[in-house]
Amino acid sequence: MAQLLPNRHVGDAPWLGFLLMATRGHTGTPGPGRRSRAALVLAGLLLCAGCEDSLGQPPPRPDGPSAVAACLTGSGDLIADVDDDGRPDRITDPSHHGAGLAIAFGTGSRRERTVPARGLADRPGNRQRYVRAAVADFDQDGWSDLAVVAGRAQGGDDPVPPRVAELRLGPFSGTGRSRRTVRLDLGATQDIAVADHNHDRYPDLVAYTYSGDGVYEFQARLGNPRTGLGAGTRAYTTDAEATGYDPPARLPHAGLTPFYPGCRTG
Repeated sequence: MAQLLPNRHVGDAPWLGFLLMATRGHTGTPGPGRRSRAALVLAGLLLCAGCEDSLGQPPPRPDGPSAVAACLTGSGDLIADVDDDGRPDRITDPSHHGAGLAIAFGTGSRRERTVPARGLADRPGNRQRYVRAAVADFDQDGWSDLAVVAGRAQGGDDPVPPRVAELRLGPFSGTGRSRRTVRLDLGATQDIAVADHNHDRYPDLVAYTYSGDGVYEFQARLGNPRTGLGAGTRAYTTDAEATGYDPPARLPHAGLTPFYPGCRTG
């Protein structure tokens, strides 16, 4: 049975028939105990069968860069086609540290829908106490990438690492799914934002992290053409003095302006 589950669906007749046969005795009539066990197994399988499909599939791997040129609006919103459907999407983050990030997919169209950071965190992430997200073309391949951090709140002297810390290389779907995912080696990260640390053409990430014993830090992950975001470097790590659990209004070096032109109007 276990070997059949990963590649089978509820609608497959052989799969369902196999389950029914397993509940029958020699006479072909299922006994009460077996019927109960089969009902529990089938209910669980039905739930699991819908888990992956409900998230949808990630966009296919593109042949080239996006046809929609990414740009910044006057209010600082990023306009880009993040899911490769040919329509521009609008990325906003009024919080400036990932908590309020949201993407309006198909902005300006009849099919526009807005998804907050929690909706982009995938199933393991959206169940966490906090979710933070940031969007930029970290590897400069012409597609916007999604950085996601999610976990439990910090408490006590010991750091609590995030449950999810990933870079999902674009394009990505309306549920935050991508065909290429890179694990981010981040510590107890509370907040994130796109930043410019080393003044090259690759966007970087700044993370507000807890190092323990009441000490918070700002850490960097530098944009990288191969992995999107490379490992951190002590050269860009600084103590976040007098901040405590609540982050500052803006993280240092944060902002999209160095990496995107302004959107043309009219």
